[in-house]
Amino acid sequence: MKKTILIAILALTALTGQAQEIRTSEPTLDDYLQLLNAKGYIAYSFDTQDFKGKSVEPVVMEYVKGKEARDVLGFSFSFPIGEKLVIGLAPSSNDSTYVYSYQSVGGGGFNSTLKLLPVYAPEMPTKQAYRYESRPFELVSPVETRKFIPLVLFGSYWYEPETGVSRFCGEKLIKHNFSSEITKSIPHFYVLGIKIK
Repeated sequence: MKKTILIAILALTALTGQAQEIRTSEPTLDDYLQLLNAKGYIAYSFDTQDFKGKSVEPVVMEYVKGKEARDVLGFSFSFPIGEKLVIGLAPSSNDSTYVYSYQSVGGGGFNSTLKLLPVYAPEMPTKQAYRYESRPFELVSPVETRKFIPLVLFGSYWYEPETGVSRFCGEKLIKHNFSSEITKSIPHFYVLGIKIK
């Protein structure tokens, strides 16, 4: 009897061991999305179908260590807005700039570069480090036309002497009135937004 039970246990163990295996599968779009995000490619998508047929003006504001915000573009222009607006961020060919783009599906688009400022990184004390991350803004209704609507924050890490690390952490969603704590810590950031005309 004991021998029968032992053989049954061994058989079940062998079957269980054979059932557990790793198989290859076709990568999905989500798999590629995670890979792109890991390499610094980020896209924020906004449903703009309520404003289809109107014009949108891209606005990029720069904030440096609490100084008054500066309009990066220095000029204004607009393009037709379609059903969806995508704001994208991508690494450039060098460490000190980043590419951004506005693309309106069914409308127009625009892209340019942002200048980055170096941050102190304790693990590389003799090199300039450029470390930036992004966060979306909360969206507030109703949307006011001809008024700046912040959509994406793109900001630098900051060094904390008390912990000895450079970091970028805090709220995952930035308040539209800039009252989020993280905006008080970031020494350099851009706000990518729009005005609807």
